Amino acid sequence: MNRTVRTSAVLSAVALVAAAMVVAGPSAAADTVNVLPEREITGATTTPFGVTKSAGRTYVSNYVQNNVVVYAAGANGAAAPLRTMTSGLDGPRGVAVDDLGFTYVANNNGLVSVFAPDADTGDAPVKTFGTGTGAALGLDIGPTGSIFVRKSTTVNVYSPAAVGNPATTTRQITGLGGGSGVHVTPDGTTWVDSAAALHAFAPSAAGAATPLRTITGAATELTSGIVGIGTDSAGRVYASNFHAFSTVLAFAPGARGNVAPLKVLGGPATRLNYPAHLDVAGNGRLVVANYSGKSVLEFGPLFPAAPPKVVTVPGKPRALKVAGKRGAKTRKVSWRAPSSNGGARITGYRLVVKKGNKVLLRKNVGASKRSFTLKRAKLRDGRVTVFVKAKNAKGYGKNATKPFHVRK
Repeated sequence: MNRTVRTSAVLSAVALVAAAMVVAGPSAAADTVNVLPEREITGATTTPFGVTKSAGRTYVSNYVQNNVVVYAAGANGAAAPLRTMTSGLDGPRGVAVDDLGFTYVANNNGLVSVFAPDADTGDAPVKTFGTGTGAALGLDIGPTGSIFVRKSTTVNVYSPAAVGNPATTTRQITGLGGGSGVHVTPDGTTWVDSAAALHAFAPSAAGAATPLRTITGAATELTSGIVGIGTDSAGRVYASNFHAFSTVLAFAPGARGNVAPLKVLGGPATRLNYPAHLDVAGNGRLVVANYSGKSVLEFGPLFPAAPPKVVTVPGKPRALKVAGKRGAKTRKVSWRAPSSNGGARITGYRLVVKKGNKVLLRKNVGASKRSFTLKRAKLRDGRVTVFVKAKNAKGYGKNATKPFHVRK
């Protein structure tokens, strides 16, 4: 297929789907994030469809140019790629990199091309496998190294040793509505799109399995043009709407049914224009293959981590008192907890009694203790001072002090 026909086929199919559906506007319930990307790679990226990050580098499949380009960590703007893989590719879609650095590419001809870690222009794939019928639209690598290949209505799961055409699948998830996305979480859960829905399947799902849960309905803002799917370390689920709004939606970790997304990434500032596949880092950094924008966009986390809690030492204990007459055999020292615990729970108190610089008594007591009884025999005649300070994980705070008199 020549470049002009392939581009027209992709966009025409999208247009037909979009025209056939009525799409509601963005939900007021969702938090819309209209921000500039932190990076926008153009360079050799002209028809980006698949994208993944590995060892800081960005791997992009150009659907029309029939190549996969690799950019250095931190690449931005019109950056030149470090490497370009071209041999044997046919309308490359999804792309993934395994733990050894091998690059897997899902092709429009239904096959998966596998390139060596240092492959560059002219280097042939080390192997090709799959089923040469029906386009391979998306691809991911599971936690055990299995390769998950998305066809329109199935997900084919292959062993890392798979080779040939047709290659033997270890299992298949079947009966899906048309879709392009597949994503496997670290625990083996498989996410796919199907029409205007997201489905999560158990790690061992096979055949026409029942999903663990489904996200679908008008409130979700999902369209039948979903392409990219990902999850972050908190379990939030991300999906890209390839047409219509050109948005990326993020759902709560346990989302199911007709629920609004937590956040919608979209709007003029984002520069999203037919976003295809995406990659979500564990910390929530988001990379999107921006097909019609002819770029790869990288955004900071949609859910920034809360700043680390600052803990200081606690304040002074309050209302320090010494009860009892000067000549009493015992004197009761009492206090109240500090008004500030410094951001961490109080773990105890230290009580010290001095006459001048002479320490008469030192005692550590538990956090629930608010009083201590002094025996006259341990004290000295005259003016005596009691010191009490609180402790938390950071350390001891300042002393509260109370002088009192003793007559022996």
